[in-house]
Amino acid sequence: MAVDLETLVAQVWSPDIRPLAEEAWRCYNAGAIRASIAATWSAVSADIIVKLIRLADEGDKNAQVFRTQVTDAQDKGLTSAGVGAMQRIEASLVDKAVEFELIDTIGKRELDRIREDRHLCAHPSLRSGGEVYSPRPEAARGHLAIALTSLLVHPPTQGGRMLEEFQNYICDPQFAPSPLHIRAAFHDRVRAATRRSIIRLAAKAAMLEIDPDGRMPADAHADRMAIALRAFAEKARDTVRDAVGEARERLQILEAATQLRVLARMVDDDYFWASVDQPLTERFHVLLDVPITVDEWSTLPPETALRYALVGSSLARNHLPGLAARFEQLADIHRLQVISLRPSEFFVPHVIQHLRSAFSWRNGEEVGHILLQHALFLSSETLKEALDAWYDNDQCRNAKAMPGLAVQLLQATSHLGIGRGPLFAEFASKCEAAAQKSGSYRYPELIRVLHAIGLAPTS
Repeated sequence: MAVDLETLVAQVWSPDIRPLAEEAWRCYNAGAIRASIAATWSAVSADIIVKLIRLADEGDKNAQVFRTQVTDAQDKGLTSAGVGAMQRIEASLVDKAVEFELIDTIGKRELDRIREDRHLCAHPSLRSGGEVYSPRPEAARGHLAIALTSLLVHPPTQGGRMLEEFQNYICDPQFAPSPLHIRAAFHDRVRAATRRSIIRLAAKAAMLEIDPDGRMPADAHADRMAIALRAFAEKARDTVRDAVGEARERLQILEAATQLRVLARMVDDDYFWASVDQPLTERFHVLLDVPITVDEWSTLPPETALRYALVGSSLARNHLPGLAARFEQLADIHRLQVISLRPSEFFVPHVIQHLRSAFSWRNGEEVGHILLQHALFLSSETLKEALDAWYDNDQCRNAKAMPGLAVQLLQATSHLGIGRGPLFAEFASKCEAAAQKSGSYRYPELIRVLHAIGLAPTS
């Protein structure tokens, strides 16, 4: 598919450089091919200078030496000494871009070609035999595409520095798990080589719990890196899968506790399971086959409950088929504990069943809270089933916290749109009728909110 140059021109990182790229694009469209190539090189040279000065302003001592050279040449102005100094700086720009990791050696080769063709366009007499150099339109378009994709759309961040900034972002106490931001900052406008390095760093940390130099606990750091991997996988799933696969052999020899944390962290990621071979699958089977050592009225140890909660993942059930059978064998209280730890669509029928079978007001409230956890997984059909089960069981309907939970559930099921209105309205109406008959709990706040958001019946 052809590169959309107009879109790329609009994405040039610097507002100072963008007009130069726009000029090259306009020249190309007008058929001024020599002018387009010359303007492309002007954009490239100006971009490198601006980026190196930006690095100098940020404290890079080597870049500060370059900045001094530029300012000295600028101070000389349009004198022969000043022009000569700027020509020498321009001749070294591509090498400087490689030195400061703005481009790689392949990018250097491509930018050198732009510079050479610019010289032929500006000095047609360089061609032997007196023939004027006439570049083809495809050459101008290709040069502009290369300049944009390898240099102009990328901010002035070096490869090594970008890795450092990514690590700083992950370790930031104010870390916010925003996939869109992670992709925008560390993938979409980062050079391919640096992008791969960032993905490998994230995969290694997520899979092996590499200590981030004591900046935070290794397992929490790994959790954040796994979030970043999911963000990257939206655009580069194959690269993420390969990076995760590279860590598989080291994962196989880690201690059991670490292996289980990795499994829980990445259980919903298809690229993780692509790296799990048969020996590792059998290892997971053994680690997850945990005997229950408490009676049916006592809570499970947290580690045991978390292992059973993996059954909520469809990928885990596909690769570890024994999980579902072991979950079904749990006592009711243990199942509720497991369901609360990892909400998923798989658990929705079980939550509805627990609404039907709740045996006390306290148990009904517990199930109500768990239903709220699963709100995003509810369809119109399962919501109706849940509300019917809720109403039919007076241990749920009459529990003190349930009217408030009904309002929260209404708000949490906004993904179902206006179609949920009649379901909640019918539920509220039945609860009101039951209250008038037997003095049980009313749901006035639910009715008020239904009216407030326009979901109450009009008649």
